[in-house]
Amino acid sequence: MKRVFINNYEVACNAGNTKELMKAVYENKSALVESEDFIKDSTAGLGIMHYDDFYQLLKEVVAKVLNDSNLNDFKDTLVIVGSSVGGMQECENIYYKTKSYKDINPNRYSMNTLSDFLLKEFGFYDSRAISTACTSSANALLEAKNLLEANLFKYVIVVGLEIFSSIMSSGFYSMELLSSTKAKPFKEDRDGFVLGEGVGAMLLGKKSSSWQIVGGFSNCNSETITGVSISGDECAEVMQKALQNCSLHVEDILALKAHATGSFSNDEAEMNAIKNVFSKIPEIITLKEKIGHTIGASGVLEIALLMQLKEDCKDGFFMCNYLGFGGNNTSLILRKSR
Repeated sequence: MKRVFINNYEVACNAGNTKELMKAVYENKSALVESEDFIKDSTAGLGIMHYDDFYQLLKEVVAKVLNDSNLNDFKDTLVIVGSSVGGMQECENIYYKTKSYKDINPNRYSMNTLSDFLLKEFGFYDSRAISTACTSSANALLEAKNLLEANLFKYVIVVGLEIFSSIMSSGFYSMELLSSTKAKPFKEDRDGFVLGEGVGAMLLGKKSSSWQIVGGFSNCNSETITGVSISGDECAEVMQKALQNCSLHVEDILALKAHATGSFSNDEAEMNAIKNVFSKIPEIITLKEKIGHTIGASGVLEIALLMQLKEDCKDGFFMCNYLGFGGNNTSLILRKSR
């Protein structure tokens, strides 16, 4: 079976681009803020980006990856966009400004619109869009790996994006899932997650690099419409089957990037699942306290951050968990080798 590697990547989030984000991480600085501007009569922790034109920002992030990869011809390249709500924010802005739906063009803000924009802008072979809540761009990475192994494309560029939406944040707030301060994943005093905005692009191909996507598994399984059971059985299943698909054992995993949102039930379910899968728990890495929960973008953004943090560590296998709202759960396995 042909191996699939991460050849290049770039992110833009509340802390800036990849270089600016890592500078903030190493200086222990956070761009997450407590705001009263987005949820009426309430304070919430948020990670908000600053930009004038979302489409221009999206174009710049993708262009940076392509330019750094020295790619000039994209006729054998597929683009896949993973996002939870796509361009919903722009719909909301129009409605709040005009108090009317008549100026909203639904064709401009659908999920496919974002992938089609990139298709036309760069001349890719084709485009696809995946929307599975928090697992969107993680599933896009898994799909990209499968397509490359099938020799359908030379490269696949996966884009994860999530822009702040009042509707989405109000929904999470109504379920008492948002923190009023900051994310504290797996901590006893955790009180919810912090929503973060972000755009990330990742170029996958067969050209060898230090990071390989070995495989993974995704399921659609939950106890309720909003989440998995406290036992974490559904989460344990994706981890176990990801290991099976990659012909690995629990002892092979060097570290585990947890989903770790900071919400009471999600963290408890994931930790129970980890205890059920691993007889000896590996190093656990949590990232949402640094960039917030970027929902559909978290697959690409958190793997990019993980690779930066672990660039100088020893070689080995890394498991990355994404446990989606609504019951879609994904576990990916990466391999770092010099």
